[in-house]
Amino acid sequence: MTTFKKTIEAIKGDLPEKGLKSFVKNYFLNPGFRVLLNYRIGKYFFSSQFFLLRQIGNYYRKNLIIKRGCDISYYAKIGRGVVFPHAMGIVIGEGVVIGNRVKIWQQVTFGSHGKENEELKYPVIADNVKVFAGAKIIGGVKIEANAIIGANAVVNIDVPVKSIAVGIPCKILSGK
Repeated sequence: MTTFKKTIEAIKGDLPEKGLKSFVKNYFLNPGFRVLLNYRIGKYFFSSQFFLLRQIGNYYRKNLIIKRGCDISYYAKIGRGVVFPHAMGIVIGEGVVIGNRVKIWQQVTFGSHGKENEELKYPVIADNVKVFAGAKIIGGVKIEANAIIGANAVVNIDVPVKSIAVGIPCKILSGK
């Protein structure tokens, strides 16, 4: 179960600056922060053992889908400081692990490509990765730290540290 204290710490970690002023500013002016806030609060309620609180969590998820077109599973693990510059149409599957300070643009999908040996495989995204608009990252792939996923790339292979993945299917370009 996600504790209240962990949820508050995660929300604080998502703010670019500390303090109430930063929270209020981002709450009203940063739709990407609102998506992450909605996810974190909804996950807190959804992880409760009480039926009514779980339903509040479901309400938050439904609200996120209707208002932003974002479908983020509460079973996904999202690190701190994740940024959604244009938070529309983002899909994050249930087994996805996203590290800290990852930037994710609009229409990005992280998901499984089906069962392998009776088990669904999901992507693992390391810290400081940039995923540009329309990218699809599918299967049990690992995107290493500081990698860049190009716009509309379909990633179904591992991406090494500081590399760039582009194309359909993706090709790995050498690091920066």
